[in-house]
Amino acid sequence: MRAKIVLFVVALTFVAGCRVSGADEEEMYRLASALTKLSAAVEATVRYEDPQPGIGEQELLRLATQHDPSLLKPFENYTVKAMSQDRHAIVLLCTKDKTRGLIEDAGCSAKLDAHLWQANPPKACEFTVKVEQACAL
Repeated sequence: MRAKIVLFVVALTFVAGCRVSGADEEEMYRLASALTKLSAAVEATVRYEDPQPGIGEQELLRLATQHDPSLLKPFENYTVKAMSQDRHAIVLLCTKDKTRGLIEDAGCSAKLDAHLWQANPPKACEFTVKVEQACAL
């Protein structure tokens, strides 16, 4: 009987440790909504403003948000990366220390592309969404 209780407590601890708390989950969904707005702005910049080839991530984000810098405000405690490829953009949200990818979105589609924060094991802070798939090239 005691072994069953210990096994149950260990299993419960393992399951609880693998899940994101309700507050974190709520935060991720709030950030996902904000990220889709940011990725749409980056997509529009890449698509219609024709930034310089080889533009850096942070420069691209600044260019895309110069009309509305508040688009970056929700991400002050995180790292945001952006990349462009084939005149499309993908934005990646990571932990501040850049050790874990949290949310990734291609600006060409209406839906959010990847909830990386739900992955087990955790995903690295690296782009996983492929432009040719997300944008149906």
